[in-house]
Amino acid sequence: MTRKRVLVAMSGGVDSSVTAFLLKGQGYECLGATMLLHGDAAPGACGSGSDADDAAAIAHRLGFAHEVIDMRTAFEQHVVEKFVRTYEAGRTPNPCIDCNRHMKFGALLAHARERGCDYIATGHYAQIGALDHAPHANIPPTEADLLTAIANRHDGPEAVRALSCALDPSKDQSYVLYSLTQERLARVLLPLGGLFKERDVRRIAHEQGFENAGKRDSQGICFVPNNDFATYIEQRNGTPLPEGDIVNTDGEVLGRHHGAIRYTVGQRKGLGVACAHPVYVTGVDAAANTVTLGEVEDLMAHGLIADDWIWSAPAYVMNDLLDEAGETGLSVRAKIRYRHPAQPARLRRAASSGDAAFELVFDEPERGIAPGQAVVVYAGDVVLGGGTAVRAIK
Repeated sequence: MTRKRVLVAMSGGVDSSVTAFLLKGQGYECLGATMLLHGDAAPGACGSGSDADDAAAIAHRLGFAHEVIDMRTAFEQHVVEKFVRTYEAGRTPNPCIDCNRHMKFGALLAHARERGCDYIATGHYAQIGALDHAPHANIPPTEADLLTAIANRHDGPEAVRALSCALDPSKDQSYVLYSLTQERLARVLLPLGGLFKERDVRRIAHEQGFENAGKRDSQGICFVPNNDFATYIEQRNGTPLPEGDIVNTDGEVLGRHHGAIRYTVGQRKGLGVACAHPVYVTGVDAAANTVTLGEVEDLMAHGLIADDWIWSAPAYVMNDLLDEAGETGLSVRAKIRYRHPAQPARLRRAASSGDAAFELVFDEPERGIAPGQAVVVYAGDVVLGGGTAVRAIK
């Protein structure tokens, strides 16, 4: 029997190195690949050329070939340009989600096909398996019923594939992987989803003598030096950010800002104005170039509208279930931030949007919903899909 061939996305870090080691041990024919995404990042940043040598060394040690793929043009178009324009529009981008969607599981997956690979593998912490085997215990009955309905409604030749949370809750990355559709899930391997980072992954790396066993995880935005995105955008555009007014919810001017994109909804510190009590950024208006400050109560919203939706669960099944649910919607849990616990909510189609936008209504008000944020919906630990927040519903 021919061994399955897998393209292993190798960043030079410990996670992708252990991923390659595990797959090699399971009998896969491996090919290592490092994406060159930008040429001026600091050493150690994801996608920089400086880590390609580390990845190549691990591949050589494990006995398979390694290549560097120049994807800087695509990265500039799909990730960097969108990041800049989203901030300039007063929205909050998530470049890691765009990178996963367009680069790792878009361009790199296409490259894997061209290289004759059956799968692509990454060091992400999440799990992929048959939905029939997804655990239904310890979740609300409504969510368990939804998972059962999805499995029963599916009429394809293969079982429904489920993207689920990692076993290690401190490392779970399912939130940034919601763009893995059923088609993509069939071609993706995530060997680390059932392991713990410190207990298992670093131990394996140390046991194998990998030089990157103690390498620190990458932090922040990989292409932005020191995570200073405002300065990055100023330098990229070749002009300082325009100054504007900081106002309260009544429109009264409280002070001046040096670039509205330096502020995010929910921010409390570094506001540049003195107030007698804590205030928060409650809005960023790019057109008016104003930043609005208000009370914590002004941050609360009972729902949101999201567009640019992608289903990880079978799309036709989810659309049928939503049509049948009508105004009542489907009982789900939703995350509005990477490290934010998923909260009970109901998902339904947004009024007069057709299939274009969805409305989430939370059981309890949520704080700091900002346009541009990714929102991901779950049933239990299973990712159903996600989209981009357009506006909060007060």
